Amino acid sequence: MKTATGLGFIAGAAMLLAGIAQADVTLNAARVGGSDVAALAKFYEAAFGLQEVNRLSFPGNLEIMLNFGDSVATAKADTAAQIVIMHRAAKLTDPVPHLILNVSDLAATSAAVEAAGGKMDGKPRTFGNTGIMIGFAIDPAGNRIELIQQPKR
Repeated sequence: MKTATGLGFIAGAAMLLAGIAQADVTLNAARVGGSDVAALAKFYEAAFGLQEVNRLSFPGNLEIMLNFGDSVATAKADTAAQIVIMHRAAKLTDPVPHLILNVSDLAATSAAVEAAGGKMDGKPRTFGNTGIMIGFAIDPAGNRIELIQQPKR
């Protein structure tokens, strides 16, 4: 009788566990950081219409939780994943980790990003022949934000 060993066994076990866990796993929040937490939270509020829903102060640290909503009350009632702003001393240089936000008007959102103090990383472009438009923004602390506009139906 042969037994599973090495990477094959580990990969099989990981796939089995991933299949089991999928039904019970959801996104709680996405975290970005900067040296001025309050100013970075204001950027996300101005650029994306987020509302502050919670604030945690620790010795020498601050975290601000943001969510979508027309008012603070609707943002607090929203059960969707939140964006958490935390302190980070150094600017990021790795372009891979980033937020991904769905937007209804990529041009208007790009303008809001720039008006709020961020910048766009190149021009938005169509993703293949899907009709999906994608743009990349950079917040004032250097965090990347992927903006996705689904095709109009």
